[in-house]
Amino acid sequence: MKTKELLMLMLVSLSLIFISCENDISGSVIDTSDDSDDIEEPVDPDEPEIDPLLVGSWTVDPTQASLGVGPTPNDFSWWTISAAEVEERSCFYDDVFILSEDGSIEIDMGDATWVEAWQEGVEDGEDGCAAPIAPHDGANTGTWSVDSENNVTISGEGLFLGLAKVHNGGEDGNPSNDTIEYEYTLIDDDQKLEVRISGWNPDVSEATWFFRFLRQ
Repeated sequence: MKTKELLMLMLVSLSLIFISCENDISGSVIDTSDDSDDIEEPVDPDEPEIDPLLVGSWTVDPTQASLGVGPTPNDFSWWTISAAEVEERSCFYDDVFILSEDGSIEIDMGDATWVEAWQEGVEDGEDGCAAPIAPHDGANTGTWSVDSENNVTISGEGLFLGLAKVHNGGEDGNPSNDTIEYEYTLIDDDQKLEVRISGWNPDVSEATWFFRFLRQ
């Protein structure tokens, strides 16, 4: 074989070897990228769910018709609070309902709130502004959670939204298992919270109490 042909054959062989090695190297590159950020933490099915839009401090809206009760969820013809009654209950309208992002709830009632004759120890048995009465005195901390149907559940002795007396089985301030379920709706750019509760009237199944809150 001539020298020139031999050199050409050697060059072709070297080229083939180089291409083969290059393919082997590219095919064996180890992916060292960190995908740990893409791994989702497992969801605990028993962990209460909260609505972040409910987190914050709320007071009952100090305006006429912020409290009401009636035969259906949208009919509060039995009673709605008047402007004069709002002024009379100023000690109630400054109560702060605090829903925390850790799922806890507490109520800051200060030195006075609106107490009612059904509560044991109410002076003269008449509704009015007075020192809070246990267990509805803000001394306890409870929990809150929501579900997919816009219900919020409050659990804990003496914990509630709106009026202390109303729960899903009556109007005596003594809910079963210290747990109350409400239906809620956020309105006005999530600055107002409307709450409804039913089940407390055995004679009218759809009878509903209504409370409207303001974000603080």
